[in-house]
Amino acid sequence: MSPRVDKIGVFVAGGPAAGINAVIKGIVQEADNLDLRVFGFLDGAHGLVHGRFKHLTREMVEDIHILGGSVLGTSRYRLEEDGGLERIFANLRAEGIDGLISIGGEGTLQLADRLRRGGFRIVHVPKTIDNDIWGVAQTFGFDTAVHEASRMLTAIKLDAETSDLWFVVEIMGRYAGHLALEAGLAAGCTRVLIPEEGAIQLDELLSLMETRDKTGQPWGVILAAESAHFGDGPVQRYGRLGGVGEELAARLEQACKDRGLPYKLRTSNLGYFLRCAEPTGFDRSYAAQLGLGAVRFILDPERSGQMVTVVDDRLQGVAMEVCAGKAKQVDLNGARYQTMKAIAQYESARAELADDEQARRDAVRCVGWLDRALSTETIGNFAMRLGIPPETVLEVLQEMLEAEGGRTPTAGIDPPEAA
Repeated sequence: MSPRVDKIGVFVAGGPAAGINAVIKGIVQEADNLDLRVFGFLDGAHGLVHGRFKHLTREMVEDIHILGGSVLGTSRYRLEEDGGLERIFANLRAEGIDGLISIGGEGTLQLADRLRRGGFRIVHVPKTIDNDIWGVAQTFGFDTAVHEASRMLTAIKLDAETSDLWFVVEIMGRYAGHLALEAGLAAGCTRVLIPEEGAIQLDELLSLMETRDKTGQPWGVILAAESAHFGDGPVQRYGRLGGVGEELAARLEQACKDRGLPYKLRTSNLGYFLRCAEPTGFDRSYAAQLGLGAVRFILDPERSGQMVTVVDDRLQGVAMEVCAGKAKQVDLNGARYQTMKAIAQYESARAELADDEQARRDAVRCVGWLDRALSTETIGNFAMRLGIPPETVLEVLQEMLEAEGGRTPTAGIDPPEAA
């Protein structure tokens, strides 16, 4: 492999993710600093196969880093069509491309690895909002997707609380629950469902709904990764992954009817809203670093065939053959998942709290005569013995007297001073 590089090609494949344009800008700026020319292939692998590209200059990329989407376009393309791989090699040779930078997710990484095995100098920049590429701590686009998702989920949560509704929300995540988990934690979702946990437990969710109802919260938000399942594989609609949110809502609605539970359910799908959002500051900066790193890796023959990452503020490469074809899943022993489980346990414990609170209120009702027979100081002491705030005693007595159409109970019950 010749160490000389003069013309660099770059293409984007797979689904969009915030930060793609910042990678492209980083590539063009560093290449320009090193007197290299950059040619962007249009519409992903389709542009490679059909030889469609444009010369990228510093002026053209000046402000693209603030934009979502991809100025080069993107696509999912089957190389088996039209003799794809052979035509790519022929086009790259014909245009005098010395090195190629791919920007994409796990599928694009596999394409890059095939080009590497074909003897071409290539470096990969990992990209996906799913954050599921093996060997990378975090992919660019993930931070923006979490930010946008948590903002939308917060609004949905307020709607649920205001209207006493249960929302089942579906979010992207091909075969991994990173996005659902992170966004669910950020927004404070009532329950988060990810494929790594195994099959969705309908009875557990129904119990959760009943538990919250007991504590005066007949509402909640259940967030499901699109790859969450019922034990028989991911749900698919229109030949693609997705639809678990609607399926789960339908099953919950039927189960509520069967049990005579009055809960109202609604569905929402965050889907494509997350992929082309304006990138966060983190994703802009991080993606630019990856773009610079990709150019430097291309110039180093020892770095060819690697995926560029940033670890502890240092550029670091991961060999394609090590990570191609692998997916990074949520670590069930990790802090993020354990935090989610703690929230789920907290919600489940509400039933005990609800029963305890109801028992206390019943105790006050049983001795409702206190207000008529005893002084406020004695009532305050009695409340403390029961572990009940004096205000609760007053509130329950008020309910009892109003039901009787009677008077207002003794006002201003103060807790006794500590001895």
